[in-house]
Amino acid sequence: MPNDTHDLRPKLLRNLHPFMLGIVLIALVAVLAPLSYHNPDKAAYIVLLSALFLMLLVSMLVLRKDRYLLSASLTVAAAFLGTWFSFLINAQELFCDFFPLVYVSGSILLSSLFLPLAATLVIIASHLVLLVVVVLTTPLLQTQNWPSFFIFILFVSLLSTIANHLIKTQLRQLQENSIRDHLTGLFNRRYFEETLQNKLKREQAEGFSIGMILLDVDNFKHFNDSFGHDAGDAVLVALANLMIHHFSISISVCRYGGDEFAILLPTTQNEELVALAENLAQKVRTRSIIHNNRQLGPMTISCGLCLYDVGTDTMERFIKHADQALYQAKEHGRDQVCMYEPS
Repeated sequence: MPNDTHDLRPKLLRNLHPFMLGIVLIALVAVLAPLSYHNPDKAAYIVLLSALFLMLLVSMLVLRKDRYLLSASLTVAAAFLGTWFSFLINAQELFCDFFPLVYVSGSILLSSLFLPLAATLVIIASHLVLLVVVVLTTPLLQTQNWPSFFIFILFVSLLSTIANHLIKTQLRQLQENSIRDHLTGLFNRRYFEETLQNKLKREQAEGFSIGMILLDVDNFKHFNDSFGHDAGDAVLVALANLMIHHFSISISVCRYGGDEFAILLPTTQNEELVALAENLAQKVRTRSIIHNNRQLGPMTISCGLCLYDVGTDTMERFIKHADQALYQAKEHGRDQVCMYEPS
C-alpha cells in the first residue's frame, strides 16, 4: 500500500469494488435471463462472470489487509481479462464484431487511476497489440471500420491518462496541504498524531524505541508585542528552518500549535535524546533573528523529553509526559532541557 496514510486511492478503490461486483452480477442475471438475444455460449459466459466475481472478491479481501497495489492490480486485471475473454467467446459466433472490445477503455481508466503511469502504458500497449492481432487474424473484422475503433481506443487512452494524471497531482497537493503547516512548512498536529499512532503500533510489534521532544519558544509573546505578529511569524519560521537542518530526514518535526513544536525520534537511550535536545537548544541560543532589517535579538527554547514505555504508556499519556517535562523546563527558568522522570 502507498506509504502516505492520506492517499485517497485505497478509499476510492474500496468504494468502487461494490459497484464493480454489482455490474458483474447484473451481467450474470442478463446472461441467465430468457431474453430475445440468442446466446449459445451461455455456459462460457457464466464461467467467465463467476471468475471475475471471485477476482473482485479476492481484490476486496487483499485491500482489507492493506495490500493496495495487489488489490488494484487484481481489479485492473479483472477488467482486462473480462473484456478479452468476452470477445473470444463472442468470436466463436458466425458473426463477429468489435462491440465487446469497447470495454478495453474500462481497464485503461482503472489503471490510470489506481496504478502507476508505467503500468497504464503497458495496459494500453497490450490492448493495441492484441487488437492488431485480432484484426489481422479475423478476415471478417477487416471488412468493418476498425481504423475508427483504433482511434477511439487511442483517444480514450490519451484522455484518461492525462485527466487522471492531473487528478493525482491535485490530490497529492491537497493531501500535502492537509498535513503541512502553512507558515513553517513543517508537518502539522494532525500528521504528528497519526504518525505517532503508527510508530507506537510498530514499537509494540517490533520493539523499536521512540523518543519525543516537545518544545516551545521562551517569551514568545515578547516578539509579538515588541515587533508585531509578522516578527513573531519570522521567529517561528527561523526555528523551523533550523530544526529541518538540525535533524535527519527520518525524524518527524511538526508544529504542534502556536509556538510549540513536537519531534519524534527513533532512539534507545535517554542520554542520546538529551544530547540531541541540548545540541538544538545551543544552536537556537546562538541564533540572532533578523526581520525587515531589524535585529529581533536572540531566542531560546525550553524542551520537554520523554521515552515511550510500552508497558504503561498510551499515546495520550506519552504526549502528556512530554508536556509535563516541558512545564518543568519552564519552571526551572526556561532555556532548559528536562527529561520526564516517572514518579
